[in-house]
Amino acid sequence: MPNPILPMAASLMMVAAATAFAQPRPTAGAAPDDATLRACVVKLARRNNYSGVISIARPGGTITHSTGQMAGPSTADITDDTQFNLGSAGKMFTAIAVAQLIDAGKVGLDDPVGRHVAGLTPEAAAVTVRQLLTHSSGLGNFFVPENLPALERARSVSDLLPLVASDKPAFLPGSRFEYSNTGFLLLGLMVERVSGEQFGDYLAKHVFAPAGMTHSGLVGGPPAMRAVGMTNLPELEPDMMMGPPPRVAPPPGAGPGPGGPPPGMMMPPPGPLRPSQEAALRGEPAGGSSSSAPDMQRFFAALMAGKLTSAAMRDQLVSSQIAVPPPPGLPPRSYGFGFGIGDVRGHRWFGHNGGTPGVNSETMVFPDDQISLVLLSNRDPPSASLLLRDLLPVVMFGAACPTD
Repeated sequence: MPNPILPMAASLMMVAAATAFAQPRPTAGAAPDDATLRACVVKLARRNNYSGVISIARPGGTITHSTGQMAGPSTADITDDTQFNLGSAGKMFTAIAVAQLIDAGKVGLDDPVGRHVAGLTPEAAAVTVRQLLTHSSGLGNFFVPENLPALERARSVSDLLPLVASDKPAFLPGSRFEYSNTGFLLLGLMVERVSGEQFGDYLAKHVFAPAGMTHSGLVGGPPAMRAVGMTNLPELEPDMMMGPPPRVAPPPGAGPGPGGPPPGMMMPPPGPLRPSQEAALRGEPAGGSSSSAPDMQRFFAALMAGKLTSAAMRDQLVSSQIAVPPPPGLPPRSYGFGFGIGDVRGHRWFGHNGGTPGVNSETMVFPDDQISLVLLSNRDPPSASLLLRDLLPVVMFGAACPTD
């Protein structure tokens, strides 16, 4: 009998816990000083038994706190510069690469992807770049348990093309949002075909280098620099579905929030901590790149400063392009071109998160406030998401640090 448990996400969508906070802006308390904020970060990390790095950049400086172990108990301590698997947050890098090709006049938003990538079905070839960037292509998810052996063998993006070569849209492209890892894989293949460079080489030269990111890549650095994704989940059976992780409830008084898992969803009981196969996969255009918290802060700073794309293209990337149907009881939300878009009590944000067994990342930028938060963890979701939920009101509104 198939296991009824719905595991944590292979590709956690951009819906950060903050989307639950879309309320009229209240009277905010004074922003905490560095010492107060750091004390709260340390307290929350300890309370949550957090393993990872928390980085908060705001006018005047950046607070970074690292805690936990690189792998299991008794292994080396995580440091501020430790690399983590980003999960689906790596989609932001793919979107930047595509935007650069658009800026250069080599690709158009309404080009059919088949103009640039051969070997697809006619139906998939007709899907446009815009539809791929906004998850409205109707294409699906190649990141499923039955493809795990092929994903482990792959050494290039082109090696993954056979996994999606027979795919066809499940609905009329452009008609609605439905998260698609396959769509972002095709975008990465397009970057390779148009630029003539391997996808990882393209990111290294055109995204990471201009942003000053020295600890980032499709593949992590030496073992001493790279956190091992550790999971308490049971090993996945071939017929088990990978879907979204449990949604995280908002703080008391924050208004309607995501609550717990959807009806009928059961989370597996914790098992022995073990290295995650999914977290060890090579990165590709749909996710799985490695980076550090300081590098992600550099990425956002470079993006906002116009070092990665034209200002006009940047604004399109981080502006609402398509509505995302919210779960029952939640406010509207949206997606840009490879970036999640939202509003927290009147403060607009953009970013992306990611999750799979042994991986949970949360990244958010509040451009009007000049605040960015990066939380990277080498443990199962919702480790970073829970911490973000509790930390965000403190950072943004001067709320008291949550107590036990």
